[in-house]
Amino acid sequence: MFKDSYKKKKIYDPIHGFIKYDEIEKNLIDSTAFQRLHYIRQLGVSYLVYPGATHTRFEHSLGVMELASKIFKRLHTSIRADVFDLVPRRGSEDYRYYKKILRLSALCHDLGHLPFSHVAEKKILPKYGHERWTYNIIQSPILDKIWQKLSKKIGFENRNIKEDIIKLSLGEKSLERLKIKTKFTSFEKMLSQIITGDFFGADRIDYLLRDSKYTGVSYGLFDYLQLIEMLRILPSKNKELVIGIDENGLESLEALLLARHFMHKRVYQHPSVKAFNFHLTMFMHEIFKNGFKDVDSFLDESDPTVINRLNQIVKNKNDPLYFDASKIIFRKKHFKAIPVEYDITKKDIDNFKEKNNIPGNKIYFDLLEKKEKKSFNFLISKKNFDMIEISKYSSLINSIPPTEKNWVYISAEYEVLFLTTFKK
Repeated sequence: MFKDSYKKKKIYDPIHGFIKYDEIEKNLIDSTAFQRLHYIRQLGVSYLVYPGATHTRFEHSLGVMELASKIFKRLHTSIRADVFDLVPRRGSEDYRYYKKILRLSALCHDLGHLPFSHVAEKKILPKYGHERWTYNIIQSPILDKIWQKLSKKIGFENRNIKEDIIKLSLGEKSLERLKIKTKFTSFEKMLSQIITGDFFGADRIDYLLRDSKYTGVSYGLFDYLQLIEMLRILPSKNKELVIGIDENGLESLEALLLARHFMHKRVYQHPSVKAFNFHLTMFMHEIFKNGFKDVDSFLDESDPTVINRLNQIVKNKNDPLYFDASKIIFRKKHFKAIPVEYDITKKDIDNFKEKNNIPGNKIYFDLLEKKEKKSFNFLISKKNFDMIEISKYSSLINSIPPTEKNWVYISAEYEVLFLTTFKK
């Protein structure tokens, strides 16, 4: 019989209600690395367009932990016979170990975010993204006492706790991109999908629900409890364990993917949001152009430290960073962000600038390196253990367009000229 370690510690969350946590999780939550997430807004400067969007990575990470636990429990409740021997039994030592590692990984998955989350990530961390700093923080001495304390618990001895948290919080693809060699068991690959998965990940479920609530835009709402109830562990063609969904949960899955599509259209890629993001990206790229010396210097930076620099710089019109800083602080005469949903090349834009004598600092662009391929490759579990790929099962999901677009950022006086030149 095990003591209920979640009995007394809990925190109230507007999305999930009371979220309970134990002593080890409390130690992580109380760490400087995690407390910093109080000061990293989830949606960057979207609050300049949607005033309620001031929620942070702190509450999001707690929400991901809560959802990851629900998904883990559900997946171990209805186990198909063809994967039964590949999954730890409920209540076993491995079950308890991986449940704990999954919860801690959920708390850790966003530790490496820059100030204002994703806003300047492509410009400042173009190769590896925030995952590089998440890895660095988990590996750093600042969290070692927590991992050491956990290693003394029964069933946690002789386990590579730090490596397992890295695997589940970042996932196989991110670690390959970071060129970090580590081996996943089939079960661990499946577990990492609970956090990082493109379709059923706790990260995605929470950010859609949370972003919808705080922006006041209802497009992100869907029946996530029904979705979780229908999740299953399935064997893929190459005999790896993957997360799929029972065919009775198809509508809740379609609702999630539609929610993501509409949230991109109405919030994440709102032209005014993109315009403010552009100016902040230019500003942050300059102030962080020398990178970060170490984990401590990285953790010293948050939204307030950047805002403090913005406020200082707008006092001096001669400062080379004044232009972009003033657009964020005063919110006037900012560039226009124009989505271009058809193919446009750098050469097209260069010709446009030259023909109309437009200075180089009046127009910028963010073009897709290659057209995003719409790919919904996951499995539907049918009766009698039959499985089918979603692309062969749902015409609605096949009709959802890609979210990424080409963007042009241009000074307001040239907006009409650009739009008339590049008509569809």
